[in-house]
Amino acid sequence: MTVTAGTATGTSTTRVRSRSALREPAFRRYLSGQTVSQLGNQIWYVALSWSAVHLGSAGTAGLLLTLSALPRLMLILFGGVIADRFDIRRLMLGSDALRTLVTLGAAGIALLNPGMALLATLAVGFGIVDALFLPSAGAMQPRLLEPGQYPSGAVVASMAARLALSVGAPLGGLLVALGGVPLALLVDAATFAVSVATLATVRPRPLPEAVDGEGGRKAAPSCAKDFRAGLSFLVRHPVLGPMTLVVLLINVGFVGPMNIGMAELADHRGWGASGIGLMLTGFGLGSAAGALLMSRLKVRGGAGVWMAVCGAVQGIAVFGTALVPGTGTAVAATAVVGLCSGPIAVIASILTQSETPDELRGRVSAFSTLLSLGIVPLAGAATGFAIATVGLVGAYAGCGAVEVAGLLMLLLPGFRRAACPTR
Repeated sequence: MTVTAGTATGTSTTRVRSRSALREPAFRRYLSGQTVSQLGNQIWYVALSWSAVHLGSAGTAGLLLTLSALPRLMLILFGGVIADRFDIRRLMLGSDALRTLVTLGAAGIALLNPGMALLATLAVGFGIVDALFLPSAGAMQPRLLEPGQYPSGAVVASMAARLALSVGAPLGGLLVALGGVPLALLVDAATFAVSVATLATVRPRPLPEAVDGEGGRKAAPSCAKDFRAGLSFLVRHPVLGPMTLVVLLINVGFVGPMNIGMAELADHRGWGASGIGLMLTGFGLGSAAGALLMSRLKVRGGAGVWMAVCGAVQGIAVFGTALVPGTGTAVAATAVVGLCSGPIAVIASILTQSETPDELRGRVSAFSTLLSLGIVPLAGAATGFAIATVGLVGAYAGCGAVEVAGLLMLLLPGFRRAACPTR
C-alpha cells in the first residue's frame, strides 16, 4: 500500500507496508476454524478407510472414497456459480452446521449399528456439501484481506493446511483405535462446530452490486451464462489461463508416482511398508521446508518462472526417485519433490487471489478445485497402466516429463512476467 502526499512546493512519497495477514483478527479466526475443520476432514478419511476395510475390503474402501468424490466433482462447477451469487459466509455456515448435525447423528447411529450403508450415506452427503463449501471457501480468504496481504495469507494458510494433514491422519488412527468410528465421528463433528463458531464472527468484503444503464439493480443472468462467463475469464486470462495448465501438468505428473507409484516402487525395491513411510516422511519434511521458505522468500516479478521451474525440478526429482538404489536417496528425492511443492502452491494461491475479481472468485475456485481433485483418480489409473506397460522407470520418466512440459508456458509473456502483489 502506497500513500502519496503532495505539497505546494513539491511532492513526497511514503511507502507504507501492509501489515501481515496474521495481524487481521478476522483472518486469524477464520484460519483457525478452517485448520481445525481440515483436521477433522483427515480424521474422517482415516475412519472411513479403516471402517471400510474392517467391514469389507480394500476395494470397498476405494469404492467409498469414490462415492465421496463423485458428487463433489459432478456438482462443484455449479457450486462455484452459487458461491458467486449468494453470501459465501452463509453458505459456509450452513454447510458446516449441516455437517455438524449429520456427523453427530451418524456417531450415535454408529454406536448402535455401524455398517456400510451409514458410511456410504455419509460419503455421498459430504461429497455433495463439499461441492458448495469448497468454492465458497476459495472465495472467502481473499475477501478478508487486502491485496498486499495475499502473500502472507497464502503462506500461513499453506503451512496450516500441511500441519492439519500431518497431524490429522495419525490422530484419526489414534481415535479409531481408542473408540472406533463413533469417537472419530464425534471429534469430527466437534471440528465442524468450531468452524461454525469462527465463521459466525467474520464478515467478508461485500461484492459490488451490479447496476444497469439507468442506475437500477441489474437482473441476474442465468446460471449457464454465469458459468460460461467464469470459464471464458479463466481461459482468456494471460496469467491464470497458462497457470492453470501448468498446475494441471504438475498434478498429472506428481499424483500417480506419489501414490500408486510409491507402493509399486517400495515393493519392486524390496523396501516394504517402512520404505513407503520413509518416503512419505521425506516428502512431508520437504513440504514443510518449502512452506517455511516461502515465508522468508518474497517473490514479486517472474512468478510464472518460479512456478514452471519448480515444477520442472519436481518432475526431475520424481524421475530420480525411480532411479536411486537405496531408501536414503529415495527419501532425499521425495524431500526435493515436497520442497518444490511449497512454492508452487503458495505462488498459485497468490496469483489466483490477486488476478481474480471478487465477483468471479467462486467460479475460478471451482474450476481450480475440479482440476486438482478430479485429476487424482485419472492420474493414478494412468500411472498404474503405464507401469504395467512400460515398466516402473518408464512410467516415472513419463510423469517427470509431463511436469517439465510446464516450462513451455514460459513462452507466453503474460505468465512469464506475472507479478505477486507487494506488501
